Amino acid sequence: MVAIVGALGAGKDDLAQYLRERYGVVVVEVGDFARQLAEEADKAEPATYDSSAQQLAEHGPEYVIYRLVDEIRQNDEWQGTPLVITGVQTPAETAVLQEQFGDDLLVAYVKVGSQAARFNRVQQRGRPTEPEDFEEFVEQDESLKDDFALPHTQDKADVILWNSDSLDVFFGQIETQIVPHLMRYPYNPAA
Repeated sequence: MVAIVGALGAGKDDLAQYLRERYGVVVVEVGDFARQLAEEADKAEPATYDSSAQQLAEHGPEYVIYRLVDEIRQNDEWQGTPLVITGVQTPAETAVLQEQFGDDLLVAYVKVGSQAARFNRVQQRGRPTEPEDFEEFVEQDESLKDDFALPHTQDKADVILWNSDSLDVFFGQIETQIVPHLMRYPYNPAA
C-alpha cells in the first residue's frame, strides 16, 4: 500500500494515474472519500453538503482516515490488490495510516522545487476550483502548507520523489522506489 503526499501541483495525480494504468492498482482519494461521508451524513439527517462537510471537519482529519481504514478493511474487492491512497495531507493522517498498516504502507512525498513549475501544472489542468493567477496560487499554497503542516508530513515520508524533470525521469523514480514495495505488499487484511 502506498500513501501519496505533496503540495498542490506536485504530481500526486500523475503518480497515481501511472500506477493505475501500468499496474492496475486501486486508487483511493481521501477527498473523494470525505465527500462520500458528507453525502451519507446528508442522507442521515437533513443538512446541506457544506454543513455535513463541516461536521466531518470538526471531527478532525484523523476521523476521515480512520473511516477510510475501516472501509479498506471491509472492502473484499481490495483484498490482495495493491492500493494507493492519495490526498493524505497532515502528519496526523500519515501517523494513523502508519499505525494501522505498519510495514505494509510506504509514504511517498512528491516534491517539486519551484512554485512557478507547480503553478504551471495547475494551470494546465484547468480545473475551475484552482487559482487563476500566480499570486493567488502562492497565497493558497502557503495557506495549505500552514493548515496541513505539509513540511512535517514530508518528515514522515519513507521516500521523496522529485518531479522537477521530465515525466520519464519521474516515472523512473516510481519504478525504482515505489513499484517494488507496492508489488511486495498488496493489501491483505488477513496477513
